[in-house]
Amino acid sequence: MSLTTMKISTINRDALARISASEMSGVSLDAVITALLFEHCCLQAVATLETDPEALDEYQREAYEWAELDTAIVDTDTQRNAA
Repeated sequence: MSLTTMKISTINRDALARISASEMSGVSLDAVITALLFEHCCLQAVATLETDPEALDEYQREAYEWAELDTAIVDTDTQRNAA
């Protein structure tokens, strides 16, 4: 991954640092920005779905199907330690 430098206000830098400290266990500001960009993309996708009733119905059907899956969760660490 290549890096770059950018200028941001100290107010925004401090806001990112507060988010990092209070919500994300002190991760880097880059990780905070990555999370905020992901959240932004998700909100855009939801907004797009809200304008397309067919796509929203399809998404909700698929989400329901995934939510209804019944899968056993296997703790591989416990299995290894028991052997």
